[in-house]
Amino acid sequence: MTPDVAMQFMVWSYFYHDILPEKNVSYSKCGKFSEEDVKRLDELKDMLFKCFEEESVNNACKQFQLAKVRQEPCPFPQATLDNMFASERRG
Repeated sequence: MTPDVAMQFMVWSYFYHDILPEKNVSYSKCGKFSEEDVKRLDELKDMLFKCFEEESVNNACKQFQLAKVRQEPCPFPQATLDNMFASERRG
């Protein structure tokens, strides 16, 4: 996983969907995504933690949270990231 993809994944997860990527926690826990998407998201999350230390992921997500609180614009549009990773189930 490249640093760019890792950043996009963390922004998608935490900035847009309020889900902190956690090493041993499946995306199925949040109930927001289809079973098929959860499988792929968990694979991406596992790859994230193989490439980057847990502390680094948590620190990056804290920065994204601060940016959200400050209402700073995100360099990645949500629609673009949803197309890359997953969209929340409707209804």
